Amino acid sequence: MKIEHLRLSTLAVCALTLGLASPTRAEEHARSFEQLVTVTARVEKIDLQNREVTLKGPLGNVETVIVGPEVTRLNEIKVGDEVTADYYIGIAAELRAPTEEEKAQPFVVLEAGGKAPKTSAPAGAAGRTVRVVATVEGLDRPSQTVTLKGPMGRYVTVRVEDPAVLMKPRLGDTVVVTAAEALAVSVEKVKPKAAGKK
Repeated sequence: MKIEHLRLSTLAVCALTLGLASPTRAEEHARSFEQLVTVTARVEKIDLQNREVTLKGPLGNVETVIVGPEVTRLNEIKVGDEVTADYYIGIAAELRAPTEEEKAQPFVVLEAGGKAPKTSAPAGAAGRTVRVVATVEGLDRPSQTVTLKGPMGRYVTVRVEDPAVLMKPRLGDTVVVTAAEALAVSVEKVKPKAAGKK
């Protein structure tokens, strides 16, 4: 995807509500830092019931994002449309080899809900922090990002806080990652250019 705009921001998330981690782990996951990205991409798939949109960028990279409730008229977006989307990508709290227990339960919701940062527009964003066992599909060490394919076939790109973490994994490795799901706060169709205008 073509990244047109990049702005660092934070998203404060709720305390753990599902009781899936010990108190020590709860403190570890009590905060989730996110990065706001603006991209122009083609819509590959839409799941209106779950409010998920899969986007494909001009270089062929794919990202599935959850569309927040503040985005209205999602039903007007169709497969094949070119859209501009603002979405938060999660920053991974961990990226390591999974345990046998994690392999048996490859998708776990650790935190549910959150609010948009005070520094951004009042989007009222709500997302989830999840632990996912996934396959490494792409590594971009200069930007500290990794693209993963999860157990449900969804692709997600996350940023790691410590660049040293990306020195170990290789393409095709199976890893466990804890991060917030990608959350779109704006999805708009790209208006076709008028004839004769460049």
